[in-house]
Amino acid sequence: MTDYKRLHLERITPKEIREGSYDTAILPVGATEYHGDHLPYCTDTLMAVALSERFAAEIGSALVLPPLAYGMSLHLMAWPWSMSVRPETLTAMIVDIAESLLAHGITRLLVVTAHDGNPGPAETAARTLNDRCGMAVALFSGWQSMSRRLLAGTYDIDLDHGGQSEMSIVLYTAPELAHQERAVDVPNQFADHPVRVLGLFSNVVPHGYSGQPSKGTAEEGEAILTAISAEVGPFLRELAANGWVNGAWMSGIVL
Repeated sequence: MTDYKRLHLERITPKEIREGSYDTAILPVGATEYHGDHLPYCTDTLMAVALSERFAAEIGSALVLPPLAYGMSLHLMAWPWSMSVRPETLTAMIVDIAESLLAHGITRLLVVTAHDGNPGPAETAARTLNDRCGMAVALFSGWQSMSRRLLAGTYDIDLDHGGQSEMSIVLYTAPELAHQERAVDVPNQFADHPVRVLGLFSNVVPHGYSGQPSKGTAEEGEAILTAISAEVGPFLRELAANGWVNGAWMSGIVL
């Protein structure tokens, strides 16, 4: 069984750094926001960290950085104690962290986001770092849609905020923080629209969450993490084998 603690930069000492062959950093980017009375404010951060640990294990030469627990959550500010940073602030935070890595000779960064407000700022940061510094930055997001595809026919993964799939993740990663006995199921959010319309989440989801958290299970949470790791891991190893740079190996098109 993998000891994920040894993969966290904040939990090891310089001795382990010297003895290891670490050339890649993984930055989990979560959020601090309302998920109903049944889930903690750190739900998204728990998922970002859990995925980052598994990706680090797949790569074999990566360390997980301390997570960013504040995300771009301006659309969720209708609910108490939801916290947010501006998109440009999140972008700047990622850039600053990456430039710290560059100062120590680490040129490979994987940003793992687990909240819908984070991919845009993360992509802006990645493009800035690539253009300004030539740094190789890879991005992962969309864990719910990926696991829904991978586990179709086995688990009915939802796309909801605070629903079944997020309950399953917390039951698996931090069961002491899940309060399934408080769960009140509400309709699942319909999200299959042809265009994305941005605005306050409270306009479309009046409860502050959607879905059926009472149906979440730890087994489903484990299955989600396992399926995503199995899908992403081989690509990350191939990326490492190709110098962590995009190229014809991704497209299959050779001039």
